[in-house]
Amino acid sequence: MGKSELTPEEQFLKDGDRSMDVRPVDIHDPVMEAIGFGKIRCTPELETPLPGGEAIDTMRRVETETRSARDRKRILRMPVRSWAAALILIVLLGGGYSWYTGGPRQAAGFEYEVLPYKPLPVTKSGLMISLLKAPLTPGLPPDPAASQPQPRKQREEDELWTLKYNKGYNAIKKLLLPGEYATFVLKQDGREGRSQLGVYHPLMKFTDYSAFKSSAEKHLAPHLKQPGYMPDGYKFDQAWIPPSIKKIEEKELLAGTGGIKLGDGFRVIWRREPAGNIAFNSSSLMYRNGENQINLNAKRIDEKAETAETLLWTKTTTIENIDIGGKQLIYLEPSGNEDFKVGYKYKLVWADPEAQIVYDVTANAENTTLTKDEIIRIAAGMMN
Repeated sequence: MGKSELTPEEQFLKDGDRSMDVRPVDIHDPVMEAIGFGKIRCTPELETPLPGGEAIDTMRRVETETRSARDRKRILRMPVRSWAAALILIVLLGGGYSWYTGGPRQAAGFEYEVLPYKPLPVTKSGLMISLLKAPLTPGLPPDPAASQPQPRKQREEDELWTLKYNKGYNAIKKLLLPGEYATFVLKQDGREGRSQLGVYHPLMKFTDYSAFKSSAEKHLAPHLKQPGYMPDGYKFDQAWIPPSIKKIEEKELLAGTGGIKLGDGFRVIWRREPAGNIAFNSSSLMYRNGENQINLNAKRIDEKAETAETLLWTKTTTIENIDIGGKQLIYLEPSGNEDFKVGYKYKLVWADPEAQIVYDVTANAENTTLTKDEIIRIAAGMMN
């Protein structure tokens, strides 16, 4: 096989053999003849345009153009049986096979490159965006013992605690002004062994992007600009910023007395949280086209956190890194054949290590309109 017929990856492997003083051996023809396909070769073929600029509707393997003049763009046609022979050859040589296809790709006016998966750094301390250690699998059949009905007395007690918790939550809500938040604990007189901790920190919701932007700037929440591209039919629907409590003084609440009496010996001890104990570390935008949703999310990562972002996946999820102008993202696409859903159809995740923020673009599992190129283009529009 001449050098001009080799792909860059094949030439790299061949050059590696020569660096070890190993005499290169062309095994293509003997192997093809041995398995009954003869001397099949991939021959260069010029792409002939149809009238009007349309391309021939034939599946081809494309070696895309690189920056080097010698790695010219080639379009090759390979018969199906030749693909089978190539796979058999790889097995015979003891190699592995992956559905990764590298090289630049062109989509709707921007270029991206597909790379093998690797975790992405988020913080200087080494926190990463990475996959869950093991793929998700369908749960075990329910334990018959665990599915036994709860004793009536226990069930009635749990229902009473839920009722009192909600009553206490609503009582505290009425005492707070907009923009105020609280922590509380539900207790029952004479019942030292049981209590229930709670937090009042409702989402800040917006139906107007300019109002969301102003609030994000005011509360120092991660900035999410509207992407430069959104597929036809998708419109801005809503945005939200979830407040969080930096530190809950659980011991102080449990030791408290008085509080709001709720009847039946229940009371809720609560504390209005100071502004300095409130953080706004994430923000989200939603775009909608009927029942189809696209969510854009940003989350600030604490340097002291144990993990940055863990991605859910299954054994059949497509996982790749996408390079857009030197910026890498992780792309996930579950197949439609799982026995259970992971909650999304497409997901693209990336980080800004300087700001320690993780971004993602996620299409809901029911989305029937979006394509891979479109969600990549949305992400590209957010980074520019």
